[in-house]
Amino acid sequence: MKSKTVSLFVFFVFFLSFSMFAQKPSTPLVKGNPTVQEKVSPTISKEPAGNTGSQVIGVVTSPVSNITSTSAETGYTLTNAIGKVTKHGICLNRKPNPTTAGAVFIGENTSGSDFSVQLKGLPSATTFYIRAFATTSAGTTYGNELSFATTAVNK
Repeated sequence: MKSKTVSLFVFFVFFLSFSMFAQKPSTPLVKGNPTVQEKVSPTISKEPAGNTGSQVIGVVTSPVSNITSTSAETGYTLTNAIGKVTKHGICLNRKPNPTTAGAVFIGENTSGSDFSVQLKGLPSATTFYIRAFATTSAGTTYGNELSFATTAVNK
């Protein structure tokens, strides 16, 4: 008899532990304000179907143009942004693989997902490496790296 009781108890605990995983989340109730009730939802993410939940963004660095002894122009395009982009721009360094830990120039929106950037205050006759970046909650994504050299000052 004792064995039967223990077996039933183990089965009940086992069943109860798995039944908690099968429960559907319910929308929290907000008492006294029916307009707020419509806005409260257990949904955390509204990502497209088929997405695995990762934050994804495409970043493409534009060619450098209008190079002078102290400035240059470039830009970048952001594509396939899933999730909120919290920061974006151009990283610049005198060494390859520039990161956001170095000099950063923020872009101005020209149209849609295209941004232009004025690189100003640069030393003359110097080689620089640049690449665009975009930061989401998943981290920072970098675009393709380009290099250019400012012109020498004529005396």
